[in-house]
Amino acid sequence: MGKKNYAEKIYGVFNPKEICDLNTDFSLENKKLIINIHLGIRNLLLKNQNPFEFFESNIEFLKSCVIIGDEISNGVIPIEKFERKWRDETGIIYQFLASHADLVDRVWAGLAIRLKGEP
Repeated sequence: MGKKNYAEKIYGVFNPKEICDLNTDFSLENKKLIINIHLGIRNLLLKNQNPFEFFESNIEFLKSCVIIGDEISNGVIPIEKFERKWRDETGIIYQFLASHADLVDRVWAGLAIRLKGEP
């Protein structure tokens, strides 16, 4: 079971117009599911924008959304400075988002683990 399928099992199926893919789009208006947080962070860094400022300025809206991002901090630490920065920024933003969330689940290898909250 993938992360999106897991989210739809809990919250119901999302209309494609309710989904924001941060890999390609940063317009959050009328969205209920935000996917590819990790790629959105990468894209903001590539544009020399501060990803934390983006998420902090949108936190009130994001609290009402389902948010999905991939874990990128496992494995060997990258040699490239940018790749390390991307990993660090992603971890910081995941911690920030989790601290504001009522419910946090981790889906890994098709298994869901509740980290915070009650459904």
